[in-house]
Amino acid sequence: MKTIIENTSFAGKGLDQLIHLISLPEAKEENTQGIFKGKVVSAKTGARVFGVVVELVGTRHSYITSPTGYFKMTDVPEGIYLARFSFPGFKEVTEVIAILNGESLDLTLSLEVGED
Repeated sequence: MKTIIENTSFAGKGLDQLIHLISLPEAKEENTQGIFKGKVVSAKTGARVFGVVVELVGTRHSYITSPTGYFKMTDVPEGIYLARFSFPGFKEVTEVIAILNGESLDLTLSLEVGED
């Protein structure tokens, strides 16, 4: 990042310029939006499970796994969430997840067959 001082009132006053630059607030260019992605498989067979509802509880973020068992949620704000995975015939699973510093979280989840 390049800082340019256009105000000439600091001209010739090196120490004053340095103090002024140090006191400027730091520019924040962080991306606090992250990605939550992964795949869901059957604990019994290891096969990928299509149609699992993946949701971040209390948000509008939800996804249904693809035919290959994958899901991907973008633009997830930084924070701690409760992720719920549900599909008929399997036990519902909830996991605590954290999206930090605009990073991507990749999760593989094994669903167990539900008891009748």
